[in-house]
Amino acid sequence: MLEKRFRRFVSEVPNDLVDMLVYELSEFFPQLGYLLTEQGETTRVEFFLSEEQEIPLDIKERWPIEVVGVETNQWLDAFRKSFEGVETGGIRVVPPWLQKGGNEIVIYPGMAFGTGEHESTKLALNLLTRLDLLDRTVLDVGTGSGILAIYAAKAGAKKTRGIDIDPIALDNARENAALNNVVVDFEVADAYEITGRYDVVVANLVTDLLLDLKEVLLGCSGSFLILSGIPKEELHSVAQAYGRPSLVAIGCEWVSMLFVRGNA
Repeated sequence: MLEKRFRRFVSEVPNDLVDMLVYELSEFFPQLGYLLTEQGETTRVEFFLSEEQEIPLDIKERWPIEVVGVETNQWLDAFRKSFEGVETGGIRVVPPWLQKGGNEIVIYPGMAFGTGEHESTKLALNLLTRLDLLDRTVLDVGTGSGILAIYAAKAGAKKTRGIDIDPIALDNARENAALNNVVVDFEVADAYEITGRYDVVVANLVTDLLLDLKEVLLGCSGSFLILSGIPKEELHSVAQAYGRPSLVAIGCEWVSMLFVRGNA
């Protein structure tokens, strides 16, 4: 069996520009995992992409990004061991080797897929845990590693669907669903082409996408809509577009918003 290869990228930027770089990368790779190492007045940003993934030219022209190596699955497996899990809303997100049972979501970490460590994922999960999902239908837009969709399935949703444009991330999501003994319909799909209606819709994306998808997300959410991936400074622009949220989860740099729809 051929080992999958990952290119290792590094960028060193001033501390006050780190969020901007991560934001731009997230527009094209919504579930990108990255390592941040502060070095005085600059921060080293390290991330990994599979060989078939390309960084857009305009980003490479604006930022000092360089390839520093190529790693294989064996190295990636060793790196995964550094993931110790996170907790939010009374739910622990853990790798299989730290599984203890109880309120856990088991995730096999990947460098290009979310592990729940990003604040926007934790905030979205926190809001999701506040809803009664029993026998409801749930759609997770930009599902990545499937954390939010898997939680919904474990919480009793009668049907859960997770969509993403990245087939590699969805392979990881399916693996994670199996680890949690739940059934989730994961599929490659364009968010602009969503059809149907769901009781609960969760969209952990970036602000520009959330604004562009306003009519789609409002149209497919029947009872509750959760929006995440919103930097604090962009809260008002999202609220202006979608209306006043019923609940806002606020982190250090990011916010998530819960909207109660007409059929709640």
